[in-house]
Amino acid sequence: MSEHIPPYGSYSDLMDTGQWHLAVDISRHGFGAWLLPDESLGTSPRVVIRTSWQPSDEGLLKRIEDAVYDNPTVLDDYSADIIVESDRQLWLPASLYPTDDDCADAYTSIYGCDILDVMVNDLGSEKCAFMLTPGLKSFMQRSFPGARIWSQQALLKEASVQPHEAFKCLLDIRQSTFDLILFRRGELLSASTHLWKTDVDIAYMLLNILQTYDASTHDTEVVFSGMRDVRQSLGKTLQPYFKTISQKNHDLDGKEIPTAVYLAINRKKRYAYHTR
Repeated sequence: MSEHIPPYGSYSDLMDTGQWHLAVDISRHGFGAWLLPDESLGTSPRVVIRTSWQPSDEGLLKRIEDAVYDNPTVLDDYSADIIVESDRQLWLPASLYPTDDDCADAYTSIYGCDILDVMVNDLGSEKCAFMLTPGLKSFMQRSFPGARIWSQQALLKEASVQPHEAFKCLLDIRQSTFDLILFRRGELLSASTHLWKTDVDIAYMLLNILQTYDASTHDTEVVFSGMRDVRQSLGKTLQPYFKTISQKNHDLDGKEIPTAVYLAINRKKRYAYHTR
């Protein structure tokens, strides 16, 4: 199913690409693109496309390319943030892996992909190397020159840079996968992506990760985001056992959007850590 720009009204205001910002979300499950207007326009964000498909590595790049070419609006000269939802991410200390090539070498030694397909986000003391499917990086560089390219975990980590008294866990739930990022006093301990079928799968992995790092539930703050029904159900179940459980609603003009997209378009514009 796809959701496109509605066929009404004038698109003349879209011609001034300097007044709009493009946010794109790419995953094994689908493709989404949104246009965010400058405040001076006094208009609402636009959904360019939101389409989904059955997840499969085979033919994934072709499906992504078709989604872009079938919606040429996204190819206009907008400033852009591109989020790549990957379950193959590698976090590395910048002190030991100072360059992107160092990170890409380490990534390929584990996952066996072509080094040219590896993308890297630099978040200061840590770097996150990631890829989704062969050829995607070069396709994005051709199609979205100058865009900031993010892994979803890098945006989640960046959103929680403040020191915490003890443990803090960010848990973002998406269709069939979820990200779990654990901090201790503001320092990153663990970042991982997991498959899930039921709420029990998510709760089990959360408790397992906490046990691995000797994090008591009574000393842990949990922040849920992502799929509303699932996270709210989990929050009610787990609330009695944790220090604090909070919920993050990420909406754009009243419609729920992926957490990473929300974080990308609301981050401080002068924050410089990104991948091109």
